[in-house]
Amino acid sequence: MKKCLAFLMLMFLFIMPAKAKDSCSTVLCMAGMLQGSGVVSGCKGFVQDYFAIIKLNNHGGISLNKTFNARGKFLNKCTTAGNWPHMINNQYGKQLGF
Repeated sequence: MKKCLAFLMLMFLFIMPAKAKDSCSTVLCMAGMLQGSGVVSGCKGFVQDYFAIIKLNNHGGISLNKTFNARGKFLNKCTTAGNWPHMINNQYGKQLGF
């Protein structure tokens, strides 16, 4: 029993918590990009979260329309962002990287 308990405690030390994607931070960072600031310090991960959203078509290729829609849904989760999600997605929604 002690070995089992010790093993469980050891496992909990090495388990990393999952990080949820933060749509509002992504909107903030990408709004800066849209205004010409580029990817500023501390924003690379949030911008990567956006560009990591890629949807495939029925044949396994990238569907730019599905990707555009999925990225727009992600940005729209930030309900306090006004029109920024729409503007960002119109500019970058069908791009595969930055």
